[in-house]
Amino acid sequence: MGNKKNCVWILELFANKDKTELLKVYELQTMRDVGYVLDMRPTTVSNFYHNLIHARGNLNFVTIYQKK
Repeated sequence: MGNKKNCVWILELFANKDKTELLKVYELQTMRDVGYVLDMRPTTVSNFYHNLIHARGNLNFVTIYQKK
């Protein structure tokens, strides 16, 4: 699986659903932190990241990925 301690979650926040106007980029340590910033449960954010659910609410305006 690898060492998760040196992974960073990148959260890109956009102004529109087309994701053409970047507002802010966050570097967060845990998925729980990503959920806190988006005011959502971490399980919902994780399911969105793993493509288990479609974008809803704040998730329409974000891109989430990992930087190792």
